[in-house]
Amino acid sequence: MGSVFVDAQINARERAADAQERNRLWWEAMPMTYESWEQGDRIPHGHDAFDRIDRYFLDGNPWLRTRFDFTAARGRRVLEIGCGAGSASCLFAAAGAEVVAVDLTQQAVELTRANARAKGLDVDVQRMDAESLHFPAESFDYVFSWGVIHHSRSTETVMREIARVLRPGGRGLCMVYNRASVRYYLHGLFWLFAKGKILAGYDLESVQGCYTDGYYQRHFTPRELRGALGAAGLRCDRISITHMAKRMLPALPHRLDEWLKREAGWLLVGEFEKPLPTSGRPA
Repeated sequence: MGSVFVDAQINARERAADAQERNRLWWEAMPMTYESWEQGDRIPHGHDAFDRIDRYFLDGNPWLRTRFDFTAARGRRVLEIGCGAGSASCLFAAAGAEVVAVDLTQQAVELTRANARAKGLDVDVQRMDAESLHFPAESFDYVFSWGVIHHSRSTETVMREIARVLRPGGRGLCMVYNRASVRYYLHGLFWLFAKGKILAGYDLESVQGCYTDGYYQRHFTPRELRGALGAAGLRCDRISITHMAKRMLPALPHRLDEWLKREAGWLLVGEFEKPLPTSGRPA
C-alpha cells in the first residue's frame, strides 16, 4: 500500500510546482471512493456503486452511525468541506438541509453531483479550495468536514475560513487524524525501523506519508486540535477519540479493541461553535 501513496506523491510533484496544486493532483488521481488504494479504476459506476459507498461511509465510521444525527440539520444551511463521493452531503440533503458542498478536486465535484442526482437530491456542489472559500461571511448554520482538513496545505487557514463563513451561534464538526494514537506510533516505528525508512532520512512525522492517504497528512493531539480551533475563533466544546470499524490490531478481543479505540484511536472529532458577540443573540 505504501508504494501506491509514494508513487502518487511523486507523480503529483512532477506535474506541478505549487504545493496546493500538487495536493489537488494527488486527490484527482486517488479519489475517496473507499476502493482499495491499489484499485486501478476508483470511479463508481451506477446507482448501486454509490449506495455501496454510502453504506461504507457509515459502517466504516461507527462514530457517525451511532453518535451523529444528520436530521438535526433539517432546515439549516450546511456546508460540507471536502465532499469526496458525496455521502455526507446526500445524508444532510435527505434529512432536509440546504446543502452546499465544496472540494479541491473536479473529480469529487462530479462524483458528488452524480451521487445526488442518483438519489434525486438537491446539492449545490462547487470546486473550491477551502483555504479560500468564495462565500460571504456568516453564510452557513453548520459546517461539516470528515477527514479532510488535515489533508490541506494549511489546516489552520481552513479553520479560519470556517469561522468566517459560519454565522455567530452556528455550529460545526471536523474530524482529523490523532497524533496521540496507537496507529501513529505503531505503524510509524514499523516503517522507520523494520522497513528501513529511517536510513532514507524519514522521521516519525514524515514517514506517515508512506502508508497514509493524501499528499499532506497532518496529525493533531486533542489539545492541539482544541487550541487550533480556538485560535481560529471557534469554541471547541467536545473532542471525541474514535477509530474506523475495523480492528486496531489483529485478533484483539472485542472489548479491548473498543476501549483502545476510545482511548487511542486514529480519529479526532472536534465539535465546535462560533461564539455570539458579547451583546448578540441567536438569529
